[in-house]
Amino acid sequence: MPALITHHLFGEDVLPELPAGLVEGEEELLAFLLGNQGPDPLFARFSTLPSRALTCRRLARKIHAGRMTRAFFSLRDGVSRLPAADERIGRAFAFGVLGHYALDRAAHPFVIWQQRALVETDPSLAGAEQEIHAIIESDIDSWILWEKRHATVEERPAESNLMRTPRTERVAGALVSQTALSVFGIELGAHEYGAAVHDYERLYRAIDPAGRKLVRAAGMAERRFRTHSYAQASAHHVRRTDECPAANLACLPWTDPFTGARRTESFADLYDEARLTYPVLAEAFVRGDETRLRELVACLNYEGRPVTDA
Repeated sequence: MPALITHHLFGEDVLPELPAGLVEGEEELLAFLLGNQGPDPLFARFSTLPSRALTCRRLARKIHAGRMTRAFFSLRDGVSRLPAADERIGRAFAFGVLGHYALDRAAHPFVIWQQRALVETDPSLAGAEQEIHAIIESDIDSWILWEKRHATVEERPAESNLMRTPRTERVAGALVSQTALSVFGIELGAHEYGAAVHDYERLYRAIDPAGRKLVRAAGMAERRFRTHSYAQASAHHVRRTDECPAANLACLPWTDPFTGARRTESFADLYDEARLTYPVLAEAFVRGDETRLRELVACLNYEGRPVTDA
């Protein structure tokens, strides 16, 4: 990931770069912005049977890990099978999922490098990789919200980035369910994605902003069962500053964890890289040019890790 605020802002920023007429009206806009959250809400599914929550998280991991082009074309095929009244909503959601992929692929190597570098510097952090990853992403979320919109999570709460209608939930859920089965062989009810978005919303409503007594209490309760608190790590701090060490604005060198290449991009540079990539991906998608889309995906999964795009 980046986290949900950054993905939402990315969707707002790339929307004008889509051809005119592809996303129109408020409901299609909400579907597009929801799509920009990609599979991430599935990680947050908790208000259900443990087996269903595990299935949601397993699907999210599978989507991030591989079969990218097949998944995108499954979404495209799914849109064509929707009732005519829902096709534009489904198409807007699918275009949003492409945006999620474009940003994840560009930013993830940088975030993962930071996570690993911190553990190498302080071996006592071994075992806290998930929480470190969440802290980096929440710091970037808070910074980019201030840098781009001059707001904090007090004025623009994180859960407000998940606005939707019953129809956008229903259509998105149908598309995710079809892709789960046809590409990954996972049976997922069509209502589960929408339910996961509700849980994602509940999670951030409970934990933001960071530092509240309720959040500290939740962290203490969580640490009864595990060493570190993921809820506290994911919470957004109220920050009114353009400085953010996690964003590498000084362009200090870092190493791509998957290729070993020496790099110096800041998070802002990677964000702009994804903005340039997105319209080209979207064009291949709308044309149904699988060969071109596969070429653009270049066997890079959502982590930016080279894999087999089968």
